[in-house]
Amino acid sequence: MIDIVGLKCLGKYIIWLWSKYVKRKHIPYMDLEFHYPNYLFIALGSLVCAIILGIAITYFSIK
Repeated sequence: MIDIVGLKCLGKYIIWLWSKYVKRKHIPYMDLEFHYPNYLFIALGSLVCAIILGIAITYFSIK
C-alpha cells in the first residue's frame, strides 16, 4: 500500500493542480505548505486512494 508520505505527496499534487487550473492562481509546488495545512494533503490523498480502491473492488466484484 501507500504510506503517509505518499498520501501527502498525492494530496499536495492534487491541490497544486486544482490551484493552477481551477482557481487560476499559480502557487509554486514548494510553497503549498505555507498556504495549506499538512493534514489537508493527507486527507485528500487518503480520499483519492479510497475512491480508486472502491472503484477497483466494485469493478472486480461485478465482473
